[in-house]
Amino acid sequence: MTEKNKKKTAELNDLKLYTLTEIETVLGVTHRTLLTYVTTGKLKATKIGGRWKVTKSALKEFIDAGNGTPKY
Repeated sequence: MTEKNKKKTAELNDLKLYTLTEIETVLGVTHRTLLTYVTTGKLKATKIGGRWKVTKSALKEFIDAGNGTPKY
C-alpha cells in the first residue's frame, strides 16, 4: 500500500457521520429545525441513501459558529 493510500484509509477510519435524529438531542432542537438549517446552508450535510448525514467536522463548525447554542 502506498503512503497516499494509507493516508486516505486513515482519513476514512476517522470519518464519523451523524444522522439528523442523532443531532437533535445534542443540540436540543427539532428535526424540522435541523432540516431548515441544512436547506438554508447553516449546517453542512449530505444526503446518503435518502437520509441526511452530517460529518463530525461540520457539526463542530456549526457549534463553534455559535449556531448550536441557545440564545437567552
